[in-house]
Amino acid sequence: MFLHYIDGTPEWLPILDALLDEASTTNDLDIVTSTLSIGEVAFAQVERTGRTLDPAIEARIDALSADRTAIQLVEMDQVIARAARTLLRAAVAQARSLKPLDAIHLATAQQMQVAEFHTTDDRLKNWSDLGFAVHDPWTAPAIQKP
Repeated sequence: MFLHYIDGTPEWLPILDALLDEASTTNDLDIVTSTLSIGEVAFAQVERTGRTLDPAIEARIDALSADRTAIQLVEMDQVIARAARTLLRAAVAQARSLKPLDAIHLATAQQMQVAEFHTTDDRLKNWSDLGFAVHDPWTAPAIQKP
């Protein structure tokens, strides 16, 4: 989700802008993510394809994770790490796809008892049985809830 914001993906940018604005200006929405996101969101697609790094893009990435009014960063601890391992083991037993970093994000969501998990990764949408809905990012009135 945050990569789409940094990339300015036309399909997702209006929704992500609305979510970040709502989270930073109201008490109605909390955006929660693992500190792992800081390492995952390292560059924009244009930097990767052009093999040229832009300091302005890095500053935008830093500003995103620094805005604590919009985004709450959760440290990965042993509780989350063990929960992620449990999810990875369950994925094997259930023949479901799950990568270790995604398992950490899902375990963080479980630990924080979120109501919803927003992702554009279709593989993760198969994990809506963890006590929270997993679906595309949305906000009213930008789009209707799935």
